[in-house]
Amino acid sequence: MAFEEEKQVLNKTLAVINKQYQRLVEIPEYIGDDFTENVLEDSRQRVRKSLTIAKKEPYFARLDFKDEENEEVKAIYIGKAGVFDENTGEVLITDWRAPIASLFYSFSGSEDDVYYQSPDGVIEGEIYLKRNIVTYEQELQRIVDRYIRGDQETSGGDEFLLYKLGDQKDNRLRDIVATIQGEQNTIIRYPLNKAVIIQGAAGSGKTTVALHRLAFLLYEYREQLMAHRMIIFAPNTIFLDYISQVLPELGVGDIVQTTFPKWVMTSIIDDPTCKLESLSERRKAFFESGTVQPDNWKGSLEFQQQIREQLSQLEKDWLPEEDFIPWENKQGVPLEKIKSWIKVDFKNNSVIKKYERLKAKLTRWIEIEAKMYVEKKEQEQARKDGKKELRRYLRKWKKRKPYELYAQILKRMKRADLLPSKDKITLDDLAPLFDIHDYWYGIEKDERFDHVVIDEAQDFSPYQVSVLNARTRTASFTILGDLAQGIHSNEGIDEWENFINLFGTSRSKFFQMTKSYRSTYEIIAFSNTILSHLANPPAYAEPVFRSGEEVSIQQVKTEEKIVKIITWVGEMKDQGMNTIAVILRSEADCNKVYPKLKDAIPELNMITTEDKSYKGGISLLPVYVSKGLEFDSVLMVDVDEIHYPAIEQTIKLLYVGCTRALHHLSIIYCGKASKLISNRSK
Repeated sequence: MAFEEEKQVLNKTLAVINKQYQRLVEIPEYIGDDFTENVLEDSRQRVRKSLTIAKKEPYFARLDFKDEENEEVKAIYIGKAGVFDENTGEVLITDWRAPIASLFYSFSGSEDDVYYQSPDGVIEGEIYLKRNIVTYEQELQRIVDRYIRGDQETSGGDEFLLYKLGDQKDNRLRDIVATIQGEQNTIIRYPLNKAVIIQGAAGSGKTTVALHRLAFLLYEYREQLMAHRMIIFAPNTIFLDYISQVLPELGVGDIVQTTFPKWVMTSIIDDPTCKLESLSERRKAFFESGTVQPDNWKGSLEFQQQIREQLSQLEKDWLPEEDFIPWENKQGVPLEKIKSWIKVDFKNNSVIKKYERLKAKLTRWIEIEAKMYVEKKEQEQARKDGKKELRRYLRKWKKRKPYELYAQILKRMKRADLLPSKDKITLDDLAPLFDIHDYWYGIEKDERFDHVVIDEAQDFSPYQVSVLNARTRTASFTILGDLAQGIHSNEGIDEWENFINLFGTSRSKFFQMTKSYRSTYEIIAFSNTILSHLANPPAYAEPVFRSGEEVSIQQVKTEEKIVKIITWVGEMKDQGMNTIAVILRSEADCNKVYPKLKDAIPELNMITTEDKSYKGGISLLPVYVSKGLEFDSVLMVDVDEIHYPAIEQTIKLLYVGCTRALHHLSIIYCGKASKLISNRSK
């Protein structure tokens, strides 16, 4: 009965949506200059966008709610985009980000007080029904009741979550609006103007939560935030490609998505003679060699403090040291007056802005003083002589590129050995160069960020976050990562206090996401045993109970390894797995087996540090490239004591590789098993 009723509601809703959409698409887009017409066109564009989303998937949930001021129980349908009936003015579909929709995510059925914060204040009431609704191609597929008032047996919430988690993956991360859990909802809707820092176990959905938080902030604070002034820093271009569909699915566009090195090189350094050392090659060399790198002093706040002290001294050294006297036998501008302008009038300006303002002020002074001459020719000559002298006077303030200043600073610090050549700038140098640029040239108003998302933030240094904070309004950040996946050694941090202390406890909020929604109970439990070998492991992942196969661990002979891999891939294909990954320790290891595997598996794709996208299907890749990705099935190859010794870095690498698997995880090794799996090996 309920299914048929929902089918009728869906058909009626779609009829209204389709009619409104058709009417709007028949109205030609206005491209003129009339202000009123442009406002109307912007409104039509927003409605077209919402209707386009609603046509594909009108809604995913129903919430029956009665507020205390009303006797009527109202059925509220919740979707990715809000839709109004233009004839009646009624809300057909409520946007998932709207205040009342938060009840669908936060209400568990046990709360005594049910309320939400609306623009008009707190609204209290009662919930009668929570229902998930699945549609496809404008047809009703499934309904699941998660709560029915008075029914103590209802438990559809777990059923629906497991149903969604059981979906197989393709080559893109998807939104989770239909399955946002209570703890995720709290983070997504956390207020603006604090740095939200998230320690999330593998598979906890932290990346998806961060992207949904962006969509929520743009909705909730639409008068304060602009999408083009928000930015996402991701670990690499493959990961950017992998998450590229989430925000468009949520109806959000124009948010910059990039990597920190790429953004700094193109937006800050702006010097064609400077080239960034290949980050992928650097990391590959590190993983191939297995050597331990020294501490990243250049990424520390101590190094930033020293850079700032040198910049301040350079600025002082470049101040004028004499009166400005452009003409003989005439009084000029005293040095003390000039210093007063710089220290008082221009106090809050950058070095270059001070230079520009001083130049403009002295130019005006020359113009005024030149008029004291009677003859026009004398005035022109006075202006010419005055401007020539001004150029001489300001010559020592000539503009310098960040790299030139960096070189001078390191020389003054007697650390010229730390200066990279222009064609080999390293990741460690980007934060100092960024900082030098902003100190010297300043930050324009439209260059400041409204909000910054940093994914895989355990690989960011405190210096990097500090310079981004200086560019961001009111410390508005979403910073997320997993210390257990900090595989890039000295590039980042080993405790979140590094960032909490940077912002201060009053300007930051720490969340810990331990529930893992990605993998089966068996895969998560096994991965936790790997993590237990760390001296100070982060909190273990807690599986949402979705049971599957036991993790398969098998010893194979070296000469049988290729055949075993090919056989395993065939088995996974027969089981209907869409995304299948064969993960080895290094790119060199992948190169050795790729030709033989490719002959037997023509559709095999090899993913390396140089790739820009993830195509899905069957993949061969090094373990350090797999971070951030997900696969239906994973085969970890060569998990022996040579490739995975029981040291911190390889513990984290093996943990990363194993936690990529959603449904199936197999491990093979030749020779002696790694101690990390020896208690489970056969």
